[in-house]
Amino acid sequence: MLTELFLAWRYFKPKRNAVSVITLISVIGVSLGVCVLMVVLAIMTGFTDEMKEKLLETSAHIQIRDYIHGHIAKPDKMLKQLRALGVEATPMLDSPVLVQKGDIALPKVVVGVDPRQERKDNIIARSIEGGRYSLEQGETVISYVLARQLGAKVGDKIVIHSPEKLKKTIQLQKDGSVRKGKPEEVYLPDEFKVSGIYDVGKYDFDKEILFVNLDDADELFGLPWGAARMINVRVANPLDIEPLALKVRQLFPDHRTLTWKQLNGQWLGVLQVEKNMMFFVLIFIVLVASSSITNTLITIVVQKTREIGLLKALGASSGSVMRIFIIQGFLVGFIGVGAGMALGLAVVHWRMAILRALSKLFGLEIFPKEFYFFSELPAAVVGTDLLFIGLATLVLCTAGALIPALRAARLRPAESLRYE
Repeated sequence: MLTELFLAWRYFKPKRNAVSVITLISVIGVSLGVCVLMVVLAIMTGFTDEMKEKLLETSAHIQIRDYIHGHIAKPDKMLKQLRALGVEATPMLDSPVLVQKGDIALPKVVVGVDPRQERKDNIIARSIEGGRYSLEQGETVISYVLARQLGAKVGDKIVIHSPEKLKKTIQLQKDGSVRKGKPEEVYLPDEFKVSGIYDVGKYDFDKEILFVNLDDADELFGLPWGAARMINVRVANPLDIEPLALKVRQLFPDHRTLTWKQLNGQWLGVLQVEKNMMFFVLIFIVLVASSSITNTLITIVVQKTREIGLLKALGASSGSVMRIFIIQGFLVGFIGVGAGMALGLAVVHWRMAILRALSKLFGLEIFPKEFYFFSELPAAVVGTDLLFIGLATLVLCTAGALIPALRAARLRPAESLRYE
């Protein structure tokens, strides 16, 4: 085996000839394929992990709703039962609204919370950029996106229109026509003072959500004070949520209980499918690179025909000759994997600098957060992904050497020594 390894390295070692250039190109091809595959999988993994983290920070781990009545009139008893299980439970209310400042009116989602029953270090409180996280009656906390859209700042007043109150200003007739409601049904919209501006870093959340006091939200939507449309439960270990969810369902069989995985299952499933498809598509880059190894080794076999014939004349077996070229294919794959992973780690580490340079060079935003929801491109390198990429590449590169190895093994010594 040592002889085969020595000869394989001798044929592989670069010299000033065409074979070494082609070999170098093969190594570069494998390296680039490994680098691209590694970077894309790292980004997909990072995107999935970041999405899960933001989902767990900004949404309930378990959500309990009463779909029969549309709201929970007196949530205190349920909160006491839930907290007995050792979890955090908060009554909340969410509904679409129309937010207005001056002539600008935008559809958003208002979330009513009870600041007395929330953690002081919740995600919104930690993400305040201006003002403070205060939800006294008549106050609202909005995102930097909404503040920019409305031209609002801390201390400004905004108006919130409730769909429940708006629909009372008109009456639908049996024939489908619409007429203005009675004068006493005309209402004045609710005015709120902006007490804080937050930035969670998840664009779709920042773009849509503003927060008000739960009592203000109840008044907006015509519910009794203290009522909630849902109870959000947060736990210490949301990744193992099912046993607790089962207990909650048994406690409240008349309510609908959903875990964060069920609430976001379709989205998380899409991310996993995309990652798998990316790997399937990009592995063809490595496959193309391995085919160049086949071409390189065929060229080497042709140029080394007389040497192969001499080896066989001196007693080398066909299997030994095969191993020389299979080892050479393995060496190309091994060096290509090492160089590709080093390059991939560098690209992942400096990805934001590369994106900024490309944006400046081409004059466009490469990673718009309006589409991808995050202000920075996430990436996470997983050891199992690296292992799988490395093994798959080595197998493909070694397999690419089989055809030239078989060709070399079938050469006859007498004919090879006469080869010109």
